[in-house]
Amino acid sequence: MTAVAVAGRRRRAFSLAKLAVLIAFVVIFLIPIYVLLVTSFKPLTEADPGQAWNLPQTWTFEAWRVAWEKLAPGLWNSVLLAVPGSILSCALGSMNGYVLSKWRFPGADVLFTLFLFGMFIPYQGVMIPLVQLLVGLNELTGMQGVWYGGIPGLVLAHVVYGIPISTLIFRNYYVTIPDELIEASRVDGAGMLRTYWSVVLPVSGPGPSRW
Repeated sequence: MTAVAVAGRRRRAFSLAKLAVLIAFVVIFLIPIYVLLVTSFKPLTEADPGQAWNLPQTWTFEAWRVAWEKLAPGLWNSVLLAVPGSILSCALGSMNGYVLSKWRFPGADVLFTLFLFGMFIPYQGVMIPLVQLLVGLNELTGMQGVWYGGIPGLVLAHVVYGIPISTLIFRNYYVTIPDELIEASRVDGAGMLRTYWSVVLPVSGPGPSRW
């Protein structure tokens, strides 16, 4: 019993030591955040290294207002780029993965391999052709500054580059869906699109989480 008690005390001491080390690391990690946060509420007259640890004598949101005015356009452009690009890439990758996994056709494996090649093409290798394509779209559509130099062109580029990886993810996920579900929908008279919309799409939630 004495040996068991000693072992228990050692485990508790080791646990306390680990906890102390973790707390120390958390404090070290939070120190710059504290200084940054406190300084953000100070006026310029108090924002100097000598008062970095002190709380503001005069609290102000002026720095936050100026930062928001400077960053808001860029943040909004990021939203306009990331949200449509992600949604369109997921949608197209989902449909491609569904066809390649559940509606087999001659050459499906070859086409899937070609999709995978798109994941290994370096951005630098297609930079000039991509610019030429977007400039050509501007001239073709008569919308100068929309495709080349605008958000739609960036969305198009991100969608094209996102299709290979999203196709791979959804295709590998849809392979795990039992074929009996697809066959049952066919027996009920559902076609390809109806099966995708009513059977496959509702269970596609875990697919994007692997991205």
